[in-house]
Amino acid sequence: MADPSASMTLTIPAPIQVTALPNRRTLATGREPRPETAIRPSFDGQDPAALLEQIPRHETILPQVDAFTLPGGYIWFGDGVDGIALTADGQLALETATFARGYQPLPPEALRARAREIDEDWITIVDCGCHNYYHLLMLAMPRLTYAKAHLPGAWAAVPAHRPSPDGRLPLLDQLIALSGEGHRIRRVEDGLYRLRNLHVIWTNFINPPALHLVDETFACFDILARNVPPAPDRRFPKRIFIERVGDMRLSDPNARRSLDRYLATHGFGKVRLETLDIGDQIRLFAGASHVVAAHGAGLSNIVFGSPQLRVLELNLDLDGRGTLRPWFLLLAAARGQHYQYLNASACELADLPMGLAFDRLMGTRRQALRLRLARLRGRLDRHLARAAILARRLRSGRALLGSRFPGRTPPPQS
Repeated sequence: MADPSASMTLTIPAPIQVTALPNRRTLATGREPRPETAIRPSFDGQDPAALLEQIPRHETILPQVDAFTLPGGYIWFGDGVDGIALTADGQLALETATFARGYQPLPPEALRARAREIDEDWITIVDCGCHNYYHLLMLAMPRLTYAKAHLPGAWAAVPAHRPSPDGRLPLLDQLIALSGEGHRIRRVEDGLYRLRNLHVIWTNFINPPALHLVDETFACFDILARNVPPAPDRRFPKRIFIERVGDMRLSDPNARRSLDRYLATHGFGKVRLETLDIGDQIRLFAGASHVVAAHGAGLSNIVFGSPQLRVLELNLDLDGRGTLRPWFLLLAAARGQHYQYLNASACELADLPMGLAFDRLMGTRRQALRLRLARLRGRLDRHLARAAILARRLRSGRALLGSRFPGRTPPPQS
């Protein structure tokens, strides 16, 4: 069958930023972000600039969560394009496609010809990251909670059931089941849909994690934690290291050896979150006292930890711009947790700074004592070396004096 768009004009409207969309309604307002107050240096003199300069902020505008209504708006669903939103005129809401894979823009005529008309109000809560735990837990679930509170007449649209490679219930389905909001969900087959009204929930900053600068966002995580059934037979370590299969973010063998040694010294248990369902992940972090992990989606679970949780993130420059992503700092700051980091891109995974970081994390002085002993040993070695040089000089001087005055005994040295 011929493509109905083939004979039509191919003029595609320019994309529009979500924050520039019309019909905006503010749902919640946050406080001035001060995450720098939550950082605990991993060692004296650590410079947090690479982390802090990436935090969404504005000198005069507070962070806020907004709902944008698009009358006659379009929404795409499909692997890699879930939740992409367009206006009735075919303008792409740019940030909803940030994580898209394989998206092909269409002119307005082709959109109208291809779309299925739905006489309902929908809310897009996913953002093309339906296989990423961070996107599902930290972005989709809060949007669902905001939708319930502020858009009660609209359906939250999510992809139809997609089986996980391991045969378990998909992450999104597990989270929706725990949220208790399954009755507000529209399961949508792949395709393009045109709605009576399409709602997009975003912040007044472009970066999606700015959602975590608003206190109301965290209500959804409390709901999820409350809905996890008790499992007294389940036992998890208190001090946990999140291990990932084939993790290339800890590829330096020297850093890995140092890390393994410090984890063993301080009694950390290694956990692979891929082997746990959502309920067990929540139980794990709710009972944890210390967490060490490379930057990655699994660290999102610190939102289920107590204010006494102490976090060490092994971060690195993923964008090649000399900066770090601060998203887990925002979570720890919101939960009142102790947060440290090491910058792998600045050689902070060397043995000495890593040991100092563990000292700070655990409240011990092992590495500091090692460093002090090393310095004392160095001073002693220098003193011994100078003494050896002096002794050689004395022997040399005596030999020289004996050669000038044969048969005489040099006077004793004081």
